[in-house]
Amino acid sequence: MRLLPSVGRPALFALAFALSLAVSPAALAQGQNNYGSIYSLYGLGERVEVGSSQSAMMGHAGAALRSGSYVNLNNPALWADQGVTTFSAGASVASVRSEDAATDESSVGTAGDLTQLHLGLPLLAGRLGVALAYRPYSRVNYRAARRDSIAVEDEVAAYTLNQEGAGGLQQLSAGLGLRLNDAFQVGASAEVLFGTQELLQRTQFDSALYRETREARSTRLRGITATLGAAFTARSLRSDGDLLTVAAALTLPTQLDADRTVTLGESLDRDTLLTPAGETSVDGDARLPLVVRGGLAYQTGGRWAVALDGLYEPWSSFESSLPVGGYDEDQSVDQLQDRYRVGGGVEVTPAGTDRRAGVVRRTSYRLGGYAERGLYAPTESSVTTLALTGGLSVPNRLTGARFDLGFELGTRGSTEGVLVRDTFLKGTLTINFGERWFVRRRFN
Repeated sequence: MRLLPSVGRPALFALAFALSLAVSPAALAQGQNNYGSIYSLYGLGERVEVGSSQSAMMGHAGAALRSGSYVNLNNPALWADQGVTTFSAGASVASVRSEDAATDESSVGTAGDLTQLHLGLPLLAGRLGVALAYRPYSRVNYRAARRDSIAVEDEVAAYTLNQEGAGGLQQLSAGLGLRLNDAFQVGASAEVLFGTQELLQRTQFDSALYRETREARSTRLRGITATLGAAFTARSLRSDGDLLTVAAALTLPTQLDADRTVTLGESLDRDTLLTPAGETSVDGDARLPLVVRGGLAYQTGGRWAVALDGLYEPWSSFESSLPVGGYDEDQSVDQLQDRYRVGGGVEVTPAGTDRRAGVVRRTSYRLGGYAERGLYAPTESSVTTLALTGGLSVPNRLTGARFDLGFELGTRGSTEGVLVRDTFLKGTLTINFGERWFVRRRFN
């Protein structure tokens, strides 16, 4: 091995580390992605939001969507509507097809995930409700590769830079919703955010004269935030029993504590990333922006509902003392921008509240869509997501139980400007149970 003695192991490790700092997210986007979405590289990962399975099928429009059968996690003010104890558990499977304009290649990746777990309890039916929930906040899920070369001692060494990201943030929520009168209700919840993001980067040289070098980076984050919500409802506007609700919710900005471990070495495996050799640790923090949601919903007689929502997250104000995808304070890199989303949908239940009707007429049919400008801006062009949502909510013989089958079909990005376009299809299955607890028995 002729060149290794002159380069040496420390120099190779330094070279691999320098390459990792020099490669921008936009450059990696020009490589092949064969797992999830390359856009989950940015910020603290791709944002994941599910207020309820009902709102997810209606274009994620849930800030004002009232229901006695669902706990809408996007607005704690609506938790006052609970009349029965509810439990919900959901999972999803998503397939992403990525098209790379730079290499004229495409790839498909599939992954499953837990969408939500929640428990809702009516302390005072229709007046005061509490909710406990677990759900994802963000997901990092991608693999990318970039071909390049470097000059070493008057020779050109070609290499492939492979990068893999995994992990994300989860959130635990607990809070109360209170009805002040027939028109106004308010709510508040606390959220604990925690999780780990992992990056594994491998530099593979074409020549056998060079050894493969690897960098592993593991970042743990944790923090607490809170959400405040309010809703106003006007009743019987056009007919008896109809509702027009206008609502808003605000999630406060917060600072997450972070600690990062970076390991440099040769042929590192997942179970040996924390070996002492070549390992460094550093503490830091990341400041998340606020989240503002607002919307309106019109519902009548349990037969149909229409909802429209808007969301705003100022990621241009994001700060982190540790470098993350698209942001490096020391290198003056800031490729993050404000995130916007507008969505809406409709729900139709032919039988309304008639429990004696057949299953087909008692099934709720939902359709919606949304448009979103993402928080990532790797080039001058913004990354836009357009998606169609929908599904069925099928009742079963158990009182208050429903099986929600949903889908989400859309595109993200473009083969122009940002160079990568994702086409994704996600299927969800959510089981919702509802029954009355703590009922005092009466004896005649």
